[in-house]
Amino acid sequence: MTKSTFEHLLVGHDGDVVVVKMARAKAKNALNQGMLKELRALLAKVSADPQARALLLTGEGDVFCAGADLKERRENPGQDAKFRAPLLAFWDEVAAFSKPFIVAVNGHAAGGGFELTLLADAVIASQDAQFWLPEVQWGGIPGGWGTQMLTRLVGPLRARWIILNGHRLSAPQMLEMGLVTHVTPQDHVLDTARAIAKELATRPPTAVAMAKEAIRQAMNLPLSQGVIKEEALLQISVASPERQAMLDRFAEGHRPK
Repeated sequence: MTKSTFEHLLVGHDGDVVVVKMARAKAKNALNQGMLKELRALLAKVSADPQARALLLTGEGDVFCAGADLKERRENPGQDAKFRAPLLAFWDEVAAFSKPFIVAVNGHAAGGGFELTLLADAVIASQDAQFWLPEVQWGGIPGGWGTQMLTRLVGPLRARWIILNGHRLSAPQMLEMGLVTHVTPQDHVLDTARAIAKELATRPPTAVAMAKEAIRQAMNLPLSQGVIKEEALLQISVASPERQAMLDRFAEGHRPK
């Protein structure tokens, strides 16, 4: 992996998977303005590149991401809204990203680092990784979709418990609650994530995009409206060239792996 044109990211390619490492280990890979700008630019580039079929994100060192860069915030008092705008824009862009988005949690994920994992299509965590939302203990609340996504994913009781006490959750606890998909030994995290990303990268891109959009709509719409949206997205996917190629292969006796 090389830094390429980025200051805060290491970017490499594993076939059609773009592998990105947040590279601010001394700052626990906290999301400062520079890193957010680069992440947004990279996400847009991957979205527009037909050769890039999946994005894998991890952290440098022994921490995945400590969330927003509070040192940067302290050095710029009174400008919280200005600093939050790029972070919230990045969250919107990740949520709307039409390709598989996989995170390899190689270490602790706190605050925004935890919240970022809630937007992923697969979360591969080290056995030693810990996840927590400390904002209430610091006099605030989670502001990176944490209150909204957690409530939808685990229900209001567990969401209140996680947010109000701010205790650290282990990777096995996260797995039990359905907030991570895989737990592996530390030295297998990235390899496991790469294998999963490569597998998801083989899926027909139109079908992936439509499925992700249908699921995103399901988070926001009543069931009656959601199934209407699902049908519209289904029609787009079945009209795609990839779908026709699959049907041709099926007629010839081949089956999807």
